[in-house]
Amino acid sequence: MAVTPEVLLIPVKAREYDAFFAMLADYTRDLSQYDTEAAEDGGDWDPELHRHSVLDDMEGRELLWIEADGERAGLAMVRVYPDFPDESRNVADIAEFTVLPAFRGRGIGSAAVETLLADHRARGTYLVDASVLRDNPALAFWQRLGFIVRSVNTSRRP
Repeated sequence: MAVTPEVLLIPVKAREYDAFFAMLADYTRDLSQYDTEAAEDGGDWDPELHRHSVLDDMEGRELLWIEADGERAGLAMVRVYPDFPDESRNVADIAEFTVLPAFRGRGIGSAAVETLLADHRARGTYLVDASVLRDNPALAFWQRLGFIVRSVNTSRRP
């Protein structure tokens, strides 16, 4: 029986931003295959613009390393904000989450999510959401962990 490595979520330090955003850029390029509408628009996602946008709006945002047995195995970006209409409770949105390909299939992603959920239970967070692109097979991962599809966003050009 395989043993799941020790998995920790470690806050990203400012001096690590270059490494974090480089990993995030690689992950986002991988995600482009699941965002067919963006690909049709020419895939004009700009990693530097995204980095500046994130860093210019850090309120409630947590940048996290996923570490497995002391090795950097992935990342997560979470934003905590007041719920609506009950602003006395908080919601956490996992906007970005990835385990590097070399670390997949070993339970690291599941352990990282469970660690995140335990942290938010301790904080009294009301709800944890995970944003997933429509065609991303990772949706099955989130559903295995008990996440349910609560809403579907639609869009079109005017």
